[in-house]
Amino acid sequence: MAKYSELRKAVDTVTAVDAHAHNLVAIDSDFSFLNCFSEAQDEALTFVPHTLSFKRNVRDIAKLYNCEASFDAVDRHRKSTGIISVASRCFDAANISTIFIDDGIIFDKMHDWEWHRRFGPVVGRILRIEHLAETILNDERYHESNWTLELFSQIFIGHMTSVVDKIVAMKSIAAYRSGLKIDTNVSKILAEEGLLRDLHDRKPVRIKSKGFIDYIFTCSLEVAQSFNLPMQIHTGFGDKDLDLRQCNPLHLRTVLEEKRFSRSRIVLLHAAYPYSKEASYLASVYPQVYLDFGLAVPMLSVQGMISSVSELLHLAPIKKVMYSSDGFAFPELYYLGSKRSREVLFHVLSNACEDGDLTIDEALEAVEDIFRQNALRLYNLSAIVGSTDFKSYIIQKSTLKIDTLLEDIMFVRIVWADSSGQQRCRVIPAKRFYEVVANTGVGLTFASMGMTSFADGPADGTNLTGTGEIRLMPDFSTKHRIPWSKKEEMVLADMQIKPGEAWEYCPRSALRRLTKILKDEFDLVMNAGFENEFYLLKNIMREGNEHFLPFDLTSYCSTSGFDAVSPILQEVNAALQVLDITVEQIHAEAGKGQFEIALGHSCCTSAADNLIYTRETIKSIARKHGLLATFVPKYFLDDIGSGSHVHLSLWKNGRNVFMGSEDSKTPYGMSEIGEKFMAGVFYHLPSILAFTAPLPNSYDRIQPNTWSGAYQCWGKENREAPLRTACPPGISQEVVSNFEIKSFDGCANPHLGLASIIAAGIDGLKRNLSLPKPIELKRLPKGLHESIQALAEDNVLKDLLGQKLITAVIGVRKAEIDYYGKNKEAYKQLIHKY
Repeated sequence: MAKYSELRKAVDTVTAVDAHAHNLVAIDSDFSFLNCFSEAQDEALTFVPHTLSFKRNVRDIAKLYNCEASFDAVDRHRKSTGIISVASRCFDAANISTIFIDDGIIFDKMHDWEWHRRFGPVVGRILRIEHLAETILNDERYHESNWTLELFSQIFIGHMTSVVDKIVAMKSIAAYRSGLKIDTNVSKILAEEGLLRDLHDRKPVRIKSKGFIDYIFTCSLEVAQSFNLPMQIHTGFGDKDLDLRQCNPLHLRTVLEEKRFSRSRIVLLHAAYPYSKEASYLASVYPQVYLDFGLAVPMLSVQGMISSVSELLHLAPIKKVMYSSDGFAFPELYYLGSKRSREVLFHVLSNACEDGDLTIDEALEAVEDIFRQNALRLYNLSAIVGSTDFKSYIIQKSTLKIDTLLEDIMFVRIVWADSSGQQRCRVIPAKRFYEVVANTGVGLTFASMGMTSFADGPADGTNLTGTGEIRLMPDFSTKHRIPWSKKEEMVLADMQIKPGEAWEYCPRSALRRLTKILKDEFDLVMNAGFENEFYLLKNIMREGNEHFLPFDLTSYCSTSGFDAVSPILQEVNAALQVLDITVEQIHAEAGKGQFEIALGHSCCTSAADNLIYTRETIKSIARKHGLLATFVPKYFLDDIGSGSHVHLSLWKNGRNVFMGSEDSKTPYGMSEIGEKFMAGVFYHLPSILAFTAPLPNSYDRIQPNTWSGAYQCWGKENREAPLRTACPPGISQEVVSNFEIKSFDGCANPHLGLASIIAAGIDGLKRNLSLPKPIELKRLPKGLHESIQALAEDNVLKDLLGQKLITAVIGVRKAEIDYYGKNKEAYKQLIHKY
């Protein structure tokens, strides 16, 4: 349908995270290609060509390969083309950026998980715990007569803890062995009896004793939880090795109710089919339960796939449902999983829009969440995305396409922000960038982080001189084509002593380091969202002198003011969309020629990067239109200043834990953790200003009665306080969802500013600090005019319109009386206001 064309485009183009899959095999593997189409085995495989999914999937693969639509033709094409070519075509068509591989299932001539990095920028390993246990028990270095549960536990847990930084998740297939009725308090006696029974049952060892499996599961879940790793669990259908009755995820209730596992994160795989409704229910009532619909798509019929995914969304939060292909052995399964998932999700979401369950915008957000963002939030990707391997892959892919790329790209800007907050760049011709600089970076003097706003030399006392050099290393996760200069790209850089070794003065590294401490010690992530205030100035020559004047003279939220600048702001908004930066609001601000663009919130490292690109975008597009955009805090000393207010919140496992809840709530509407963090910021605010208000001009802005926060105080919805707790629409008035720091301006280096805030917050958490009582700086009305006096005495209007509104109106009226009483000619300017 035409009205869902935007949704269709989003579904078809979103780059997916494949959060559960398996290793590919060589083309000449003994593992039959028929297994690509079914979980059947042995003689049952002969009936596979008569299934609906087989017929449909063969046609789809044949179309991809441009060959005859038959199994034999597809098989011949695979063998003649080779695994590299076939896999490249399938992965490109699947549009997958990230693959998580469970390498615990063994196939003939199976490629190891690292081999798959040639097909995706991020490839992570999933540790299958039962396979690990069997590998240990089958190791010839250990004699079976020496095995005890204690010895096994030491080796098993030791191996897990040694690889936690090299995996993205753990996985259990207990469903295949003894079922999902896990005894979380299984005795060591029962577990050891199971261990010895399995040791003597067969060679090689295959564990199947329930007591031993339950013990392995609980040990593994404790390790996973302590290292913040999700645990994937097979649920629902599979091959004939399992008892489907024991694979109902409702059997996991004992695990989910166990208090010591309350902080775990459990992913129910395969849509738990045919128990999809049960899985949806569990995800709706247990915060630690997430869902993945791989295998159900594409193995079921079309109606079966639609029904399964739809049932998952009946109760489960959209933020908990994730895509995977469950591809194994054959790259075609990665392609089919992606293709069918996109078709099925479009069908389910468009129907939800038709039914009124979702708006188009909500469905678009769901697409991004289910295919990508939910997995990025749930799984620990930072170590992988920031790795040398990730960068090397991007470089390799760029090199493969270098000839095509150089036809379109002339320059690459390597961008950084220094300690004074100035944004600078080195510009590299594209050919040299991709052939040399992408690997080695570009040199930069130590003095670069000692420069001031008025001189490009190191200031005294910085201990930085022109002796010594660092490397500016491009961070390829931030590389973009420049929307306003199509022949150029830009990329943010890390400052490193040598490739891979951070320089202690690097702002981005400092923020990442503080973010890691907050995560490691308190399991918290700080989100940030910035408001960008700026002036648009026009250049006028008078008597040979250059003067910068406001673009217009309109007032706060003026419709005519916005109308005048709308073409420019439309271009800014479009550019930010291309850069994947969310804009929440745009409006004219209170200053003459002043505007504000408010950005959406994201994790603080991403928010800081986005703020640098946002400033670049605004200034560059304004310049293109003959204007100068400036973020200087107080360019006009007699007008309102410009800030870069930042809204902050704390998150844990995808949930805002700054906000008060039944489990943790202070009298101020925030959680206990939120108060401690904010109290640290409050008490360190004078020091934080050295980072967030870095210039003398910054303090011309921070004055009383200018909504900039001139006093060390805080308040709820108090826009005069430097720290303001906020309660957006849709949130109960009894709680607050974030707090705002108003004394943050556009000359601040955002990475250093946020790093100083996290440092203060960590101190508050460590010392269990408390906030003082909030101070509300209320502006009471003054004046003698009859209408104001009458309104003040009109209790009926007070009751109907509300005390707060009446108080505000009276205050505004008295201010207007005072101003116009002192400025007799000022009324002439009203033509610009109305």
